[in-house]
Amino acid sequence: MIQQKKINVERILRVNRVGAWRIEIEDGKSPRFYADAVMDELLGIQGEISPEERFTFHRARVHPDDMQLFLEYSDKLSETKSEIVYRYIHPTFGEMFVRCSGIRDRSVVDGISIMGIHQDISETVRLEKEKEAERRLAELNDTLRKEKIEQEDYYKELLEMQSCGVLAYTIPGHKIIHMNAQALRMYGVENIEEAQSKLGTMLKKVIYPDVDVIEKLKRLHKVDAMVDYECIIGKGEPNECHALATTKVIRVPSGERAVITTFLDVSEMVVLKNALQKAEEGNRAKSSFLFAMSHDLRTPMNAIIGYAELMERHWGDNELTTNYLHKLKGASQFLLALIGNVLEIARIESGKETLNEAPWNLKKINDTLEIVLDREILNKQLHVARNIEIQHADVYCDSLKIQEIIMNLVSNAIKYTPDGGKIDVDIEEMEAVGEDSIILRICVSDTGIGISQKYIPHIFEAFTREKNSSESGIMGTGLGLRIVKSFVDLMDGSVIVQSEPGKGSSFIVEIPCRIVSEEERIDQAEQSMPENFLKCKRILLVEDNELNVEIARTILQDVQAEVEVAADGAIAVAMLQKAPVGYYDVILMDIQMPKMNGYQATEAIRKLPDERAQVPIIAMTANAFEEDRQAAFAAGMDDYLAKPIEIDKLLRKIVKVLEKK
Repeated sequence: MIQQKKINVERILRVNRVGAWRIEIEDGKSPRFYADAVMDELLGIQGEISPEERFTFHRARVHPDDMQLFLEYSDKLSETKSEIVYRYIHPTFGEMFVRCSGIRDRSVVDGISIMGIHQDISETVRLEKEKEAERRLAELNDTLRKEKIEQEDYYKELLEMQSCGVLAYTIPGHKIIHMNAQALRMYGVENIEEAQSKLGTMLKKVIYPDVDVIEKLKRLHKVDAMVDYECIIGKGEPNECHALATTKVIRVPSGERAVITTFLDVSEMVVLKNALQKAEEGNRAKSSFLFAMSHDLRTPMNAIIGYAELMERHWGDNELTTNYLHKLKGASQFLLALIGNVLEIARIESGKETLNEAPWNLKKINDTLEIVLDREILNKQLHVARNIEIQHADVYCDSLKIQEIIMNLVSNAIKYTPDGGKIDVDIEEMEAVGEDSIILRICVSDTGIGISQKYIPHIFEAFTREKNSSESGIMGTGLGLRIVKSFVDLMDGSVIVQSEPGKGSSFIVEIPCRIVSEEERIDQAEQSMPENFLKCKRILLVEDNELNVEIARTILQDVQAEVEVAADGAIAVAMLQKAPVGYYDVILMDIQMPKMNGYQATEAIRKLPDERAQVPIIAMTANAFEEDRQAAFAAGMDDYLAKPIEIDKLLRKIVKVLEKK
């Protein structure tokens, strides 16, 4: 019985191309290399050969490029257990990859005795090369497991040492002959007894991506052959494992036939492949989006250039030029909105979006609606119904984000509602849990083209549109609703979509807001602009762009301010130092300049030793995000204004800092 088990194990080792060896080294004698029959086959030795000749035969066929690594491995074996993967030149089959593992036999006192295994892993390497050859080969050298070899159960330990899983069972009896630790782990069982009781279930849970593999495996029951394939063990379970497998049917000495399968765990490789595929899909989505959006960006740009040329041709006709100017301004605002949406998405995806809450009057929503609605409803003859029912008008909120939510929803309704259609905008106050809070409910409904049920789950995703502008005839980036969802989430609100193709859509947003107290409302009262408020005020404009200089200087000179210009931060600091104390009333500071930027210039001014250090400074920059505003204040600036310049905002900012002074 013992002899039969030994024969079974030897047969398994032969199928898996694993040979056993022993090397003995004594002073004054040539090294002796002993091997079993499988080992001699793997070395390419035919017939009888002495141990000394076998040692020389093997050493001469180690690949030259791997010889240094092999010698280091040999030296290490005399001290401790070690493993290596190297290339061996077989006299018949040529270059083959070998996994070699050995350990010193401490029971031998006369000289050095080392024993181990020699496994042909050429087929495994071939499969791995299709995935990631160089990295996998390096990993095999770095991460090969160190397994204890026990002398009394030598052959069994040889199987346990393999990095791949091994499962062998008889057919038709389905009695497990062997199952190593790696196979137990991959199938999620503790021991062979548990595996035996669950073998049928285990085998049924194996998934084969290539359905033809099932038929090939069934044919193995009738003929002795071998099948290579991919499989998934325990799909959907915590121990799910992706493997490259080889199955072969052999006949054991008892006369029974046995199925032997080896599994190489490639789960990590599959995860990396899926991650790469997901990243590539994301990049493709962005590329497709940018390609589709290029038409939408060119449209307002063409309008701006076209109307500018028409104004130039008809300059003497006030009615025509006024009409062209109005349309040019509308195209400019649309282009600015497109660019703003793209930048906003970049901030959202980078996780930099923050709330900037302050007291605000909700009745100003009506002004926002007029800005959006008046631009398009007359051209499309839309019927618009507005209903605003607000009891507590003054609340704490991020007013810019609320206005952007409304503008995006209403703009979408206008775009996707055909001429003569209807749009309903309902804004109302709902009760909240606390007495000092309300729920702002915004509902925008239209009788437009609607949204397909298939697309609704993706409607808030960035870089997606159900149809591009060439297909729908409607301009847009497809980013507006993604921005709406991000802003609503940031304010702990909710947004739902109801739509039916051909009948229209409804977007319902609910946002919690804290009510402003009576004292806070008085403090926030807006004061009117005094007459001649900037007459004879001397303003230092620090700006390197000549077009921006011309616009800002004209705005300021129109209100009788005196303007001096510095083209760089360093020049501005020098001009301030040369001028008398109190000469400049305020500085308008650009941020991005070539030699000294606005932050650096402001920090230099604040370090001046006299009253010049206290001159009011207002940042004027194209960077319109919250972190840019915070950076301006951190540098020592008194206020912040985002470009493009809005005349009323600029003048109010100047008045505000001068009043503080």
